[in-house]
Amino acid sequence: MENKTKEKANLSRFLWLFPLLALVFLCAVAGLYTYRYQQRFLPGTSIAGVDCSSMTAQEAAQALKSAAAGGSVTLGDSSGAQVAALPMSAFLDETSLEETAYSVYARQKESSGLFDWLMPGKHPYPVSFFRNVTGEEAAAALEAALYSDQPLIAPVSAKVRLTDEGYEVIPEEPGNAVDMKACSAALAQGLRSLKTIWPEPAAIIADRAFIRPPVTADSPEIKAVTDELDSYFLLPVTLDFGDGEAYTLSPGDIRSVCDVTIRRGTVKCIPDPALVRAFTDELVDLYGYDGVYAKFRHVEDTRDYVYYRVGDNGWILDRDALADQVCSALTAREGAVVTPSYDYTWYWKGFYARSRVPDTFIEISLDNQYLWAFKDGQLVAEAPVVTGNIAERCDTRRGCFRIAYKEADVILRGPTWNDHVDYWMPFDGEIGLHDSSWRSLYGGDIYLTDGSHGCVNTPLAAMRKIYRSFKSNDFVIVY
Repeated sequence: MENKTKEKANLSRFLWLFPLLALVFLCAVAGLYTYRYQQRFLPGTSIAGVDCSSMTAQEAAQALKSAAAGGSVTLGDSSGAQVAALPMSAFLDETSLEETAYSVYARQKESSGLFDWLMPGKHPYPVSFFRNVTGEEAAAALEAALYSDQPLIAPVSAKVRLTDEGYEVIPEEPGNAVDMKACSAALAQGLRSLKTIWPEPAAIIADRAFIRPPVTADSPEIKAVTDELDSYFLLPVTLDFGDGEAYTLSPGDIRSVCDVTIRRGTVKCIPDPALVRAFTDELVDLYGYDGVYAKFRHVEDTRDYVYYRVGDNGWILDRDALADQVCSALTAREGAVVTPSYDYTWYWKGFYARSRVPDTFIEISLDNQYLWAFKDGQLVAEAPVVTGNIAERCDTRRGCFRIAYKEADVILRGPTWNDHVDYWMPFDGEIGLHDSSWRSLYGGDIYLTDGSHGCVNTPLAAMRKIYRSFKSNDFVIVY
C-alpha cells in the first residue's frame, strides 16, 4: 500500500511535463512556419490576379510568366461583341514580371509581422506589367489577330432588289472590318490601366469598334423604298370581263408591265404601253368575250332569236381602250375596276344599222359538237362535227367569221399531216371546214383528246351540201 502511494506521487510529479512538451512542439512548429513565411508570400497573396500564396519571389515570378504566356487581352465593342482576343505576351514586359514579384515580396515583408501568416485574409496586389504600346504596335497586333487567317471583308449595306414577282430586301452583310484607328487607340490606352492578368482575360472596350453597314434591312431608307414600291405593286387593279370572269393584277403582273427603277432611294414605276397591251391581250384571250351578243335566228319561225357572241375575226372587244384604261390606273396609282368596252365598227355593222340580220350562215356549237347550215333562212345541212383538240391546245376559236374562199380536191399539208379532202372552206386563217375520210365517228367528246388541229371535221355528205350552198364572204359563227 505504501509502495503504491509512492508511485502515484512520483507520477504526478512528471504530469506537468506533457503540456510543456506540447507547448515546445507548437513553438517549434510556429517558429518553423514563421521562418518559412519569412522567405515566402503570405497565404492569400495574389499579384495581378495570380495566386502566389506560400510562393517564393522566384516561384511567384515564374507563376506570373506562365499565366501571362497563356493569357489574352480581349478587345470588345461597346455593343458587347468581341472584336479580337490578342495574346497577352505580345504586350508584356517579362523583365518587369520578375522585378515586380520581388518588389511586391519586399513590400509585403515591410508591412507584415512575424505571425501574419496565422491571420486569415486576402492580400491582393493589383499591378500592371504591360509596357507602353504605341498606336502603330497595337494596330499591327490587331491586324495580325483579325486578318491572318481570314481576309478583310468590308460591310455591305442592305438593298432592295427587283424580282419577277415584285421585289425582295437583301439583308446587310456585317463583314469583319473594324475601325483600326479607334481600336488601336483604345487598346494602347486600355493596356496602361489593366491591373490583372488572371483568371479572366483582361477586357478593353472600344466604342463602335466595328465598321457597320450604313444601311440595314430595318433602316428608314429601306422602308421608304419598300413602302413606295408597295404603293405601286399592291395597287388593286381588277379587270372585270363580266359573267363572273375577273382578274386582279398581282405584284408580279404590275412589275412585268412597268419600267421600274430605284436610284438613290427614289422609286420610279412607269407603265410601258406596249407591255400593258401584250398583257391585257393575254387576259382577253383567257377571260374576255369573243365579241358582243348579236342575234341570229333558226329556220323555224316559232323559235325565238338566239343570241351569240360574235365579232370581227372573232373579236370586237376594244383592246386598245382596255390597255389604255389599265395604263391610266397604274399611272395614277389609284385602285380601279376596269370594265372592257366594245368596238361596234366592224365591217358588217350595216346589217344592224338597218335592223337586218343575215339569213345565210353556218352555225357551229363547240359545246354540242354540232353544225347547222342556213341558206336564206332554210336549214340545208346539219351534222355532228369534231373541232380542235383541247388536250393539245388546238382549240377552234370562237367568233364570227366569213368564208375566205372554197376549193375542191385539195391536199392539206402541215408539220405532221398531209391529208386529201374533197372540200375545203377556210374561214379563220388556216382554219376551215372540210371533210375527213379518216374519221368514222363525229360529235360527243372526241374533240377533247382526239380532235383536229383546229379545223372543223365534217361528215362528207354534209360537207358536200355546204360546199354547194355557200360562197365566199358568207358567215361562219362559232360559239
